[in-house]
Amino acid sequence: MKTRRSVTIAAVLAIACIAATGPGENWTADVARSTATFSTGHLFVSTVTGTIPIKSAELTIPPGSAIPTSLKATLDPAGVDTHDTARDADLRSSRFLDVATYPTMTFESTSVTRIDASRFTVTGNLTLHGVTRPVTLSARYVGESAAGSALRLSYEANATIDRTQWGMTGGAPVVGTSIAIDLKVDVTHG
Repeated sequence: MKTRRSVTIAAVLAIACIAATGPGENWTADVARSTATFSTGHLFVSTVTGTIPIKSAELTIPPGSAIPTSLKATLDPAGVDTHDTARDADLRSSRFLDVATYPTMTFESTSVTRIDASRFTVTGNLTLHGVTRPVTLSARYVGESAAGSALRLSYEANATIDRTQWGMTGGAPVVGTSIAIDLKVDVTHG
């Protein structure tokens, strides 16, 4: 009887520890292993792809879960890279990103909705080109690995935005207005 009670108490404590989410733990993006890519139509028949460096990102993840409860990120649009220096200069100009006036892009979540153990949506405010608008990302937890002595969690997310809603109207219709965004982010506890 004593053994059965001990097992029951241990099980209840284990469930309580897993269920207790508390305020969450802060996880920081490993920017060397994280990417923000985008793609859009060009000349009605081809697709242009590029990257914008992630400067920083922080996720709050409750103990016992892989699904974050909040996240925020800052990107560096001056580092835009489409493998074409003339196009990159045009994207940095006032016709598009206007990096002289708006040197950063930010995203900050307002809600996270869990779909299952690995999939979730993140709704938040994207500030781009001096305009803040809501965006919803479809996201998934990819898995975990060891990073030296630290644990690394990997995530992927995507969304599609209309760049004209952020005041970037240059180049249309030759340059597409629908922008597909794909994120791959590795975070470590810290």
